[in-house]
Amino acid sequence: MAIEKLPSTGDAPRATGVPASLVAGGAADSAGYPWAGRTFAHHDTAFADDDGSASAELQHAVKRLRECAHEFMQRGSQQPELLAALARAQADALMTLSTQRVLVPLLAEAGDIGMTPEGRTVEKTQELSIVTVAAPDGRRVMPVFSSAATMRTWNPAARPIPVPAPQAAVAAASERTDLIIIDAGTIDSELGVRRTQLEPVALAQRIEVPWNDAAVVQAFRDSVHDVDEVLSIDVLPGDPEMRLLAPETDVVLHLLPGLQKDQLNAIVGLVQQRWAEKSVIAQRVDSMRVMLREQSAPQKKFNSTI
Repeated sequence: MAIEKLPSTGDAPRATGVPASLVAGGAADSAGYPWAGRTFAHHDTAFADDDGSASAELQHAVKRLRECAHEFMQRGSQQPELLAALARAQADALMTLSTQRVLVPLLAEAGDIGMTPEGRTVEKTQELSIVTVAAPDGRRVMPVFSSAATMRTWNPAARPIPVPAPQAAVAAASERTDLIIIDAGTIDSELGVRRTQLEPVALAQRIEVPWNDAAVVQAFRDSVHDVDEVLSIDVLPGDPEMRLLAPETDVVLHLLPGLQKDQLNAIVGLVQQRWAEKSVIAQRVDSMRVMLREQSAPQKKFNSTI
């Protein structure tokens, strides 16, 4: 399932239909239950007791993540204990998500178009489709929801398919959708799952976030060890709240002062080429932002979040 590529861009929002991984046959879902008359109380489903509420476990994990992200953003990036707490909170949120039920929204769209005897155009059929939306970087995002209430906030016309979160992750990967957003439009509970996290969520495996991953940080260090103009490097969280509002990882290059534009362009081009060639970065880093800082330090050193 792992997709070895650097950040990509997708097309505009589009309807995808219902992926095979979510539907076992035409008019029914993967459990064989018809879409028609969907409720949370059907005794034959795996969610017979589901009232559409968000789980307390997921709410707690996201709340803890927000608290750690707020501390990080308020107090800065040079405090290892804050970074460690944030790394744990992000990993905990993904691990908790992998044990949850989520609601995948279906939206009706026109199918066959016909003409009445009076010459009026009408929809002869309607189809239910999963809709992807666009992320800030242009890639496709599959919205899913922790509760019926947050889905209604997003779109009152959406109809829910309750599925285990790992199944939603498999569906996104099979449809080549790089990202999932939980509870789009509800700021307090929004949670993003990135390309590199789909497989761990699908398999309920705990992962280390890339900016706190020793192998990833070492790969970034190695890429600049012979670049004299780079005095130090920081690998930091770019999207602390995990809301897909910014690239996942910030790579900060601390440079000798006084470099000209063409020199800076050459340095950035060189290190980006090296990053593209390192499989550990392609496999574990979903997206990154390069930041340049002048530093008047006489000695070369390397910083990281580890």
